[in-house]
Amino acid sequence: MNKAPHIVSTRKLTSTKMDALQAAGWKFTSHDFISKVINIPNDLNTQAICRHIVLTSITGVKAFLQIVKKLQLSSSSYSVYCISRGTNEYALASGLNIKSTAPHASALADEIIKDADVKEITHISSNLRRDELSERLKEAGIAVQDVIAYSTEFTPVTIDASHDAIVFFSPSAVDSFLSINPLQPVACFCIGQTTADYARRKGYSQTFIPDAPSEDILLQTIINHYSKTAPHVKE
Repeated sequence: MNKAPHIVSTRKLTSTKMDALQAAGWKFTSHDFISKVINIPNDLNTQAICRHIVLTSITGVKAFLQIVKKLQLSSSSYSVYCISRGTNEYALASGLNIKSTAPHASALADEIIKDADVKEITHISSNLRRDELSERLKEAGIAVQDVIAYSTEFTPVTIDASHDAIVFFSPSAVDSFLSINPLQPVACFCIGQTTADYARRKGYSQTFIPDAPSEDILLQTIINHYSKTAPHVKE
């Protein structure tokens, strides 16, 4: 039997594929390398909340819902642009009015810019937000209100065991992992293109992304990669 890979995930995994992988002898080390805490600014007022809202994470959706409650607003009055898949699904389940979605921040900026009605937006963001989306919108003449409504904190641990691959779900997780762990020449699997691009800039030369930003599809990408060298996993 070929050697099963050891995969390090920088987020605790919940996929149903895990049972099959572990039954086939695969080893996983999973730890949440970042934590997110909602912290609505005390001085936030309705003037900071534009009619068009940008949400780029599930935590951002939760923060916006708390803002709506805090300021006694009607969520149905706002048009929401958000990242697709998990963020969009959570926003829809929360009753938000989704105007458009995209798989990553740059593509989401393109969607917003195409909408001639949008002159200003409110981005519900983290203290460690990336600036690509805001910069693209400002260059297009769209005013951006950044509301820092949650904090992203590093919660790294040292990975001493030899591993074959690492899984990243955000650029922040890349920074958190590398804050106390050395860069190693292992395969790097990323939830999306933005994270993969960032991982490459930090030194990971062999990066892979799934066809869609889903944990299940990401794990299937890993399975496909190791299908010729690792024990067989039944679908």
